[in-house]
Amino acid sequence: MSYPVDTLEIIVNILSVLGSLALFLYGMKTMSEALQKLGGEYLRRTFSKIASNRTKGFLSGFLVTGTIQSSTAVTVMLVSFVNAGLFTLDQTLSLMIGANVGTTITAWLITFIGFQTGFSVILLPIMACTLPLLFRKNRKYRYFAGLITGFVLIFTGFYFLKESLPTISEQSRFLSSIAGLSDDSMATDLLFAGAGILLTILLRSSSATTALTMVMCFNGWMGFENAAAMIVGENIGTTFTANFAAKIATNPARRLALAHTLFNVIGAIWCFIFFNFFIQVTADFTFQLSGSSPLSNRFAAPFGLTLFHSGFNLLNAGLVFLIYKWFNKLLVIVIPIRANEGKKTGLRYIDTGYLSMSEMDFLQVQDEILHYGQHIANMFSLIPAYLLEKRDEKFLKIQKKLFKYEETTDQQEIVLTNYLTKMAVNDLTESGSRKVSSMLKMVDDMESIGDQCMQLEKTIRMKNEANAWLTPEMRDEILKFFDLVKETIDNMNFNLARDYKPGILVKATELELMINDARDNLITINKKNVEAGQYSFLHATFFNDIANQCEKIGDHIINVNQAIASNLK
Repeated sequence: MSYPVDTLEIIVNILSVLGSLALFLYGMKTMSEALQKLGGEYLRRTFSKIASNRTKGFLSGFLVTGTIQSSTAVTVMLVSFVNAGLFTLDQTLSLMIGANVGTTITAWLITFIGFQTGFSVILLPIMACTLPLLFRKNRKYRYFAGLITGFVLIFTGFYFLKESLPTISEQSRFLSSIAGLSDDSMATDLLFAGAGILLTILLRSSSATTALTMVMCFNGWMGFENAAAMIVGENIGTTFTANFAAKIATNPARRLALAHTLFNVIGAIWCFIFFNFFIQVTADFTFQLSGSSPLSNRFAAPFGLTLFHSGFNLLNAGLVFLIYKWFNKLLVIVIPIRANEGKKTGLRYIDTGYLSMSEMDFLQVQDEILHYGQHIANMFSLIPAYLLEKRDEKFLKIQKKLFKYEETTDQQEIVLTNYLTKMAVNDLTESGSRKVSSMLKMVDDMESIGDQCMQLEKTIRMKNEANAWLTPEMRDEILKFFDLVKETIDNMNFNLARDYKPGILVKATELELMINDARDNLITINKKNVEAGQYSFLHATFFNDIANQCEKIGDHIINVNQAIASNLK
């Protein structure tokens, strides 16, 4: 089967454009991952120390997005942090606004570097700089190599994109007819805005679609006005990922995702109301700065579109800050506050697509482990009532709760272990690898605490079946022991929640020694009671088992605390 030459050219052009975009996106992924590994500690500190000050939040969002080159990744990360309860909506809202402005940095880099004639000639020499770095033992050198590689791939992909996308005047009547769709009517502008939304949803990167829009305008596929409208649509399209991630999240996290959408939708509304005025002002500024107007000279379009993109986001940020209180109220009206939404929930892991966030995931996992510890504490809190309960109906009700807790504990351990194992596959920093190892140890020991709780359930059930009832003295001693174990679990959770600060082993070690002494004391009292004939040796065996199982819980707790402390080294 033969195809017309024109058709073959179109197929080749389409595949070449898609291949160029793939190279561009892979370069962004590689560069983003390398930047996170090089600056992961700094980025985590930036977020963990963020205050409610809106100016600081805006600047932090701008700088972090400019650093990792992805507003989508930053916004998804912020949604997950709000979902985990690490930050409030008010804290992250200014960060999100800053991230929207920070995404324009990529467009400026493309404008000043990507469109320069002859820049592609030095890409391979730049790539050659990675050779001596790839074989160094220090991982930081390899991360620098990844950074350089990502940079080169981005601009290599952009170079091929410029070359693959044909100039309309030189191509077929079919392509010329596509260009003929471009005009200065509002309906056409809205059509291009819709195309920008769809394209960004498909590529999941507004930076890639902005680059494509620049090249299409540069090559005559559309006018400057239509390209600007498309960029407005791309700002809306980039909110899709965060909204998809927040679909199963908590209400505060859903409000942040909604805020991201409303921020860009509100911007699109006022922009289209004053669209012609905004376009003319942008064209005038472009002419003053570059000597050419993008309205009459397509070669000035990249600079004009970047100026439009930055101006749109800056003005939009200023507008939202002016109506900040009303903006917050609108979010609450759309997603009302529920009575139980402040209750701690397990973190639902959010897929950031092709943008790996491995170096930034530790705050999320840390919070999930804390939630796991709180789950263990709730499980153990049922044991004293289970020991004392004599009514069959109440006893079975508590037993059912314990089995439910055990089932959930096992499920959480599997999810956390699998997630941490996937993180370990990535080329983490030395600090990151150590954190993964210590977190795996925490999860393993905490699951073992749940197992020991079920051993206590079994021992108490068998004790009741054997009619081995407690003496008042033994009951009081065992309840004191349970109180000590509960205090030790609470101390473990306190250490998990305090951002891994030094000195945590002092109190933890003291409580561990107290548990050992309590176990020994309980066994001694038990032995004396057997010798005094208060109950049989068979009955005493149950009490010894309870004491030993509580002591094993103490062993696992000190292991968790030691793993927490290892994160500080």
